[in-house]
This record gives sequence, C-alpha cells and structure tokens, in this order.
Amino acid sequence: MSRLASFDALGRRLRRPLSLALIPAALMALATTVIAGMGIYTYKTYGQDNTPPYQVEIVVEGQHDWNISQRTVDAAMDGPILSHRPLTLTVTDRLLTGNELLRGSLPAHDILLSTRLEKLDPADADTAQRFNGVAVRSDLLEGRDRKAYDATDIRFEIDNAFRENLGLGHGPKSIIAAAQRAAVVLYDPPNTNPVFWITLVALAATATTVFLLIALRYNLRWEAKHRRLAAAQRKLARVVLDLEALEATYHAAPAAARPEKFTRAWNELQDLSLELARTEDDLVERVHARSSAFDERTAGQLADFEATARRLTRLADALMGAGSVHARMAGTGSTLDRLSAPINTVMTSLLIRLERAPGGMVANTDIEQLRTALGQLLDASAGEPGDRPAIARWQRAEEQLITLLATQRKKISKYPHGRVTAPAGAPQGYRELKTSLGLDVSGAKDGYTQAAQLDALVKSITGDTLASDKTEAGKPRTESSYRPSGPRLALMLGALLLVGMIPAGITANALVGEPFPEREGSGRGAQLEIDDPSGELSDTEIIRDMDTDFPVPTSMVVAVRDAEAYLDLRTDPPGSEYRSAEPLSLLGSLHRIKQEYPQLLDPVTKELNSSKAIIPVFYTDEGTTIAPGVISPEVSTGRYTIGGTSNWEYGSIFESKYPDISIADVVDDYAQGLERNGFEEDTSLSFGGLFWLLTMLFFFTVVNIALTIRFLLTATGSLGRFVRGTGALRSAKKKLEGMLLGLDESQINAVAVLGSSSSGRTDEAGQRLFERALAMALREERELDATPLNERLHREFSARVAHLDQLVGVLAERDADVARRARALITATRGAGGDVPPTVALPGGMDTTS
Repeated sequence: MSRLASFDALGRRLRRPLSLALIPAALMALATTVIAGMGIYTYKTYGQDNTPPYQVEIVVEGQHDWNISQRTVDAAMDGPILSHRPLTLTVTDRLLTGNELLRGSLPAHDILLSTRLEKLDPADADTAQRFNGVAVRSDLLEGRDRKAYDATDIRFEIDNAFRENLGLGHGPKSIIAAAQRAAVVLYDPPNTNPVFWITLVALAATATTVFLLIALRYNLRWEAKHRRLAAAQRKLARVVLDLEALEATYHAAPAAARPEKFTRAWNELQDLSLELARTEDDLVERVHARSSAFDERTAGQLADFEATARRLTRLADALMGAGSVHARMAGTGSTLDRLSAPINTVMTSLLIRLERAPGGMVANTDIEQLRTALGQLLDASAGEPGDRPAIARWQRAEEQLITLLATQRKKISKYPHGRVTAPAGAPQGYRELKTSLGLDVSGAKDGYTQAAQLDALVKSITGDTLASDKTEAGKPRTESSYRPSGPRLALMLGALLLVGMIPAGITANALVGEPFPEREGSGRGAQLEIDDPSGELSDTEIIRDMDTDFPVPTSMVVAVRDAEAYLDLRTDPPGSEYRSAEPLSLLGSLHRIKQEYPQLLDPVTKELNSSKAIIPVFYTDEGTTIAPGVISPEVSTGRYTIGGTSNWEYGSIFESKYPDISIADVVDDYAQGLERNGFEEDTSLSFGGLFWLLTMLFFFTVVNIALTIRFLLTATGSLGRFVRGTGALRSAKKKLEGMLLGLDESQINAVAVLGSSSSGRTDEAGQRLFERALAMALREERELDATPLNERLHREFSARVAHLDQLVGVLAERDADVARRARALITATRGAGGDVPPTVALPGGMDTTS
C-alpha cells in the first residue's frame, strides 16, 4: 500500500488531499514576483533620471494688475519650466464661465488662469463669465492612474500658488509659481516610493510563507493520520489472512474442551473482523477526502479503528495459542510460557527489590517461598501435547503464588511508605490469552496484577532501586493538547491584529510625517534694517525675541507705516472689539510698500532682488501694531507657504501692543518658511495606506514566526527523537551482544549452579523464558536497526526503541541477579570449614572463592 495513495473497495485510486492553503500560497507567490517586477521597473523607469522632456508655455492675454504682462513674465523666468507633458498656461484678465471652471470645457486652452481676484455678485446670474480661479481642460484630468490630486484639488493647487505668491508681494513671479505648480500636480506617475514597494513585496512574501507553512503543517498532519490508518489496516489484513488457520485451530479443540470464554473470544474475533472490514472503506474515503480528513467524526472513527485493530490482533494471537492448548497440539508449552512471561518479569523485579531491601524488612524464607512458587508456576508452563491438566496445574500454581503475595503484602504494608504509583497494565495480549484459556482475569485472582501491586508498594518504600525504574515513557501528545479551538484562535489573531496597529502607526507616522524638527534659536543670521520714522523700534529687541536661526545671513527691511494711510480698516460686525482689513487694500499695501524701495527691485519685473526681504509694519491710531507678513524675494513653491500674507483674501489682521514680539514672530515664520520652501509631499504614500500595509505585514510576520518556530520545534523534536532513539538503540544493541556472548555462562549459572540449590528451580525454569525473551529482543533490535532514516524521525520508532531498551534493562537485571546469587551460593558452599576460600573464576567473568 502506498504511503501517499490508497484504493477503495472498487479498486479506484484515492489520492491524498491537498491543503487549500496552497491556492493562496501560489497566488501570493505570483503576486510577490509581479509586485517585485513592477517595483523594479517603476523605479528604473520613473525614479531614476526622469527628466521631464517638455516645457510649460505661459501666454499672457489682456491687461493685468501687479505688473503682470507677457514681457515681465518672460523676464522674470530664470529658465524653462519643465513638465512631463506639453502644457500651456494662459493668463487672462476676464472671469471664467461655469463650463470652463467646473467642466473643463477649454477647446483652445490647456490651463486658463484668471487674475481677477473677486467674483461677480451672485445676483448677476445671467452673466456667463462670473467665476475667478483656474480652469483645466478635462482630458488632462482623465486617464490618470494614481490620481494623487483630484480635479478640484488640481484647480485649487494652481490657483493657490498664484494667490499665495501675490500675498508675498510678487507679480510676474506669481504666474511663474502657478505654472510650476501645474507641472507638478498634472504629473501622475506610478508610485516610485521604495518604502511602498519594499513593504508591499515583504507583505506578499510573508503571506506566501504563512500559507506555505500552513499547507506544510496540513501535509504533515495528514501523513501522520495516514500512517496510523495504514498500520491499523496492516493489523486487520494480517488477522483476515490468518482466519482460516484460526478457524482450524478453534475446531481442532473438542467441543467439550472449549471453555465458554474461549468460544466467546472466537465469536468476538469474527464480529470484530467483520465490523472492521465493513468500516474500512468508509474510513479510508473519509481520510482521503479534504472535507472530512480532519473533522471530529473522522478522528473518532480512526481512533476506534485503531483500538479495534489492536484488540483484534491480541485476540487472534490469544486464540491461536489457546486453541493449541485446548486441542492438545504442539505449542502448549510455548503458549503457557507466553502467559507466564509477564508474571516472571514483574516477579523478577519484585524479588530483586526484596533482596536489596534493608535488613529485617523481609525474611529470607519469605523470599525463598516466593521464588519457589514462581518456579512452580514456570514449571507448570512446560506442558506437552496431550497434557490435559496443564491449564489446571498452571492455575493452581498461580493461586499458590497469589496467596503468598497477599501474605507478603500484609507484612510489608506496616512499613511507612510514600504514594504508591499505580503499576503499569498487563502487557499486550496477556488478558486476551488468559481469557481464551478460560482463566480468571479479575484483579484479585490475577498473578500479574497482584505481583505488580506488591512491586509498586515495595518501590514506594525503598525507592528506585532498579535501573529500569528511571526509564519512563513520555505521555503521548495529541493534537487537541496543543491546537487552539476555533474561537480561541480567532480571538488570538484578532488581538494580534490590534497589537500590530501600534508599531504600524508609529512606523507609518515616522515615514510619512513631516521631516522638519522644531526650530530653536536666538535669531542668529538675521540682519534687520529698521525704516521707522519715529525711531522707536530697535533691531536688538526684535532679535532678542526671536526663537529661530537663519542658516545663512539674511537681510530684511522693517518698513514702518501708518495703518490708516495704507489699509482700509473696518469693524465687522459693528461693535466688535476686533477689526479686519479690506482684502484688496491689504494686498495693495504690500505691493505699494514694495514700490517704495526701487533700489531693491528689478527694473523690468518690479520684483524684489534676492538680496533683501521687506517686513511691513503698520502703526494704528489706537497705538497698536499690525505685522501682516513678509514681502519675499523668494517664490513660494511646494506644499508650504513661505510665511507671507497667506490669509489676505479674508482681510485677517492681528493687532498687538508689542511690536517687537509681533515682528519677531513674522521673522520666525519666514525662517521656517524658507526651510520648508519647495517641499513636495509624497502623495503616493499616504498614512492610511502605509498604516494598513504595515499592520498586515506585522500580523503576517508574527504569524510566520510562530509557525516557523512551531515547525522548527517539531523538526527539532523529530531530530531529537532520531538522535536519542539511535543512541538508545546502539546502547541496547551492545547490551544484547554482551548477553548473547555470555549466554553459555548464564545457562551454567542458572542451571548447573543454582539447580543444585533449593532455590535453583525458579532460575532453571526462568532461563527458558530469559532465552526466549532475549531472542525476541534480538529480532526487534535487528528490525529497528534496519529501519530507514525517514522512518526513524517518527514517534513510533522512538516508542519501539524505548520499549526495547526497557526490555533489555529487565533482562540485564535478571541476568545480573542470577549471577550475583550464583556467586553468593558458591562462596557460601565452598567456604564452609572456617578457612577463607581462595578466589575462583566463575563463568560470566565473576570472581569468587573456592
């Protein structure tokens, strides 16, 4: 029968089921490969040397304020504005229509920018052109893959770049800033962020490993289940093949000689074999079906099938042996020897314990009585064909032994002792054989049970005095002892997912968060020129109130002006303690002050040179100070504004009675704005997307680690069993070889020497069982030694080696005990005369005196 396939009753091949986890494992492996390829291709194509091949063309139409014209815009440009697609920014002095602004209906333009800063009154609903802002042709907004900015975002991004730079005092440069922003927001490349691709590849690879480990675990569990089924099937097949021989043995015994228990065992054997044959096909099909291979019903059926197969095997062996006895066939002696062997083994251990017990605890006469009774039992085992009273004689010997054991138990029970460990059950097939022979198997009338209980009692008093006491079989581990239930597993995975959100959130925030630390300083690098007719301001006081430093020396002119002369101040609503400025007056004041410093301006563009910035400061009649922002020579690009009057559209102002502090705050904002100027947010890597990617990566990583550790522990356990089993087998082999080489000496000790004594009868008869057990141990050792390497990794091999090692230990203890007593007997016999007997070499390497 193949390890990987079986056949049903119709001869159809049943293939092993494959884990459904292989499907997601294959898909995730494919996804890992595809994602890695896409990431490498995207990074090489778009992330390296991706110089835009096109330029943004600016066309200025109409008449505009702020010194904006085609000539000034061209003169203000330091170089071409590069773009990944051909774009034309048209600047118009008219308002836009609803179709242009909202629907992108621009058949003759790519981008249309209106420099009008105020919309028409909503009451003029009949006017077609009534909107200001930016319109973008609709096809430029369609067909994008990533869509980092939606259509509304793109319009506002371009318009805000224009307006924010107007608030910095720019004219032509505000148009250039809008064109630069258009080139950025209308570019929609694939995601080139390496963090995103590495995380995605790692997530896919980790998920692949998890599903592969689940599939591997499924495979190992199924193979273990299949091995159990195959072993039980072999037991059933062996009994079915031997049914004819068993039937012949059964009918060979005369009907009058068949005990009721023997007939009952035969009927049970027939019923069990028929029951197993009927259930075998269904169980095989269930084990090979994916839907039922691991359900509770299959597990229960397999356990029952195994238990019944073992029971069937023991019954068959017992019936074969008992039938030969009842039919007075050859083999009566060997059958009774099989029945006596377990009693002899436990009695040997008991007698050794009693002889090693402290003096006075057990009388020598009691030990001799037990040894003699055991010898009678073993003598009764040597039945011959036709010996009808063999069973009765053996039963009488057992009863006599039980009586002595009960008497001895009463005597020993008076000694203080610890907890009496329940003795191991009778060896396999013992109870079935005894029942088939028509003997009583109840505990009170069973020689093995009584001897084992007394042995356990003596052990609780004297402790572990035998080498075999230290060999204890480990409790077998079942699947239910280490596999969590469904609700518990779901709870554990849910808790793991929640816990994974903590490091994922921290990591995502660190990767996506702004890379600008909080600035601290004392105004270093700031060079202030005070233009204050009153002479009240001091640059020293202003710098002292500053909290930031400039990395390079930066010159600024503080222009102090009268607020009522430059601003249209108003209280809105009436009666409020706070005032605002009319938006256009606020914006106009910035450009007016800029024109008051012609030496700082470019003669054509009227833009500030890169040498100095201007900080307008307005004194009101009420004694307060207004510092709305800064007039900068730098163009504001990227996500952040430089720190100018970005809120000029709302006319928001802040009046303070501490001009030094107000001006210092404006300078600090300007320093921070210069540092952040040009920063573009990586829109391809959002916090939410990265957070969930990292959460799932953490989840699958921990699951992967847990499964890997579990698999490695299983593999290490198998390897450990292999090493320990091989070592124990090698040790047992050496002991067996030693006992085999000394078999002649052992026979002499047991028969020639001890046979001449009153207690030699036991050992002379027990030598027969010893040699038979030694032969069985040798056969088992040779079979285990020929076991293939892969089979040695299984628990069954370790269990068989442990059983062999225990058997060899018992045999060695028996052999050593016989040799010891032989030595003591010879010493006592040859030393009778008062002289110290000389040393004499005995068989088996023993030295005694002659």
